[in-house]
Amino acid sequence: MVYHPDKQSNNNEASDIFIRIQEAFNVLSDPTKRHIYDVYGKSGLDADWQIMERRKTAQEMQEEYERIQRIRAQQRLEERTHPEGTFSMMINATSLFDENQFDDEYYDPQIMLPDITALSITQSIQAPLSPSHTATLTGNLQTKNGNGHGDLNISLRKTMSAKMWGEFMVGATDSNSFNLGLKGYRSLGGGMFAIAYVPAELMVDDGMLAVSLPGANFTLGRVLGENLYGSLNLSTGRDSHMSTSVVRETMTMRFSAKLQLGIPHSFGVVTAKYKMPDRKSSLKIGFEAGTFGAVVEYGGEHRMSDNSIVSVNVRIGVPVGVALKLRLNRFTQTYLIPITLSEEVNPVAAFYGTFVPLAIYAGVHYLIIRPYRKQEKERQSEESEESLTNETKRRKEEAEATIKMMKQSSQRKIDAEERKLGLVITEAWYGRFVSEDSSRTSKLIDVRIPLQNLVENSKLQLPAGITKSGLPGFYDPCPGSEIKLKVVYKFRGGVHKASFDDRDAVRIPLRSHSVDYEPSN
Repeated sequence: MVYHPDKQSNNNEASDIFIRIQEAFNVLSDPTKRHIYDVYGKSGLDADWQIMERRKTAQEMQEEYERIQRIRAQQRLEERTHPEGTFSMMINATSLFDENQFDDEYYDPQIMLPDITALSITQSIQAPLSPSHTATLTGNLQTKNGNGHGDLNISLRKTMSAKMWGEFMVGATDSNSFNLGLKGYRSLGGGMFAIAYVPAELMVDDGMLAVSLPGANFTLGRVLGENLYGSLNLSTGRDSHMSTSVVRETMTMRFSAKLQLGIPHSFGVVTAKYKMPDRKSSLKIGFEAGTFGAVVEYGGEHRMSDNSIVSVNVRIGVPVGVALKLRLNRFTQTYLIPITLSEEVNPVAAFYGTFVPLAIYAGVHYLIIRPYRKQEKERQSEESEESLTNETKRRKEEAEATIKMMKQSSQRKIDAEERKLGLVITEAWYGRFVSEDSSRTSKLIDVRIPLQNLVENSKLQLPAGITKSGLPGFYDPCPGSEIKLKVVYKFRGGVHKASFDDRDAVRIPLRSHSVDYEPSN
């Protein structure tokens, strides 16, 4: 009753402290709430625990809390649109490496500038209409060699169950035609699934409606083993083909192989991707050969941040010549720059295509990105330190106000304990203690009064596992440092000393704390 507003002159401060003490008492007196606070802190107490039964084990409560958090995260995700975009700029830089490219007598060999031959942009947004219905709006614009076209597509997906969904698509183009499509997915059990896609095209010409069925695509996939996946694909209509692929992926390696038989080309592809130990970079190499020729591909990928990934791929062979692809992924946006360096296998183009992007990236990384990150880290550190300083100042003011209110009750306890030679706290320091040879300085606060106020019947007991900075009259004077509590007290006329880590249990008096104590052999 020390902090009751009716017993203090400053009602506002006393009321705030009294409310916090009531909340702390309710948490500590309830085993369930206390466990939640110990594991998840105050945010765990604010979670929506009323949907679960009150009597559950610690493991069950942890699983329930994590499930609630996953549901809330999923709900927040579904409330938003899901924007995805891809921007592509195709560049022809063959004039830099291919000699005698033009036979025109007016061609000036001194003018060698790359050309932008194609641009395209695709944007889509997704919106859940209900738990089982999702709509997607996709727009596409493309221009190539001065000619452009675009289309707009809308699709509606219905999820019938966890094993099956279907999708209907309709779109319009700028060439008086409409696109239709049906797509379906079905899980067949045993790690097997099937996907089918059937497109159609409606064309209007001179008032006549024509229907075209360009073909269909069917895929059958199955999990073949741990980290191993295989699929069969059949495509009919134009460019009919049948293909099979196998993918094996582990924490450090991804291997894929594909064999395709079809018209007009048949080929095989083998690709290996190695993930570096830092989990931020990866290296890729691949080989492709078929009736069209042979191509070697190699490249790398690096995660610049949690939301940004850059990659570089070089393709050398017939019929591609030497081609370079730059890629940047930022959140859900993708930027692609395919660059044709040479129409033939040119060692010079391959050299520049390999090392120039690496040099540019290294320069940008070390001259721009790294200094920016360092500056940003310092700024965040300063803001965090300032916020921590303000919080420490606030907690200090609260502790001083609390100590001021408990002085009288603490003195009454001292008088009562002295009369019966009981427990009297003579010194109590809380904070960072350092040795004499340390370069750091001690940072301590006097907690004699609040500690004496916790004495009951010549005993002081504090539970383990909870920081003492939350006790009335306490605060952490040096956040982030290892802190201790050191106490000097009198009991039955003898002087005692004790030291405790911040989360250690406190039990005094103990015989072993006496300065005259000598353990028996």
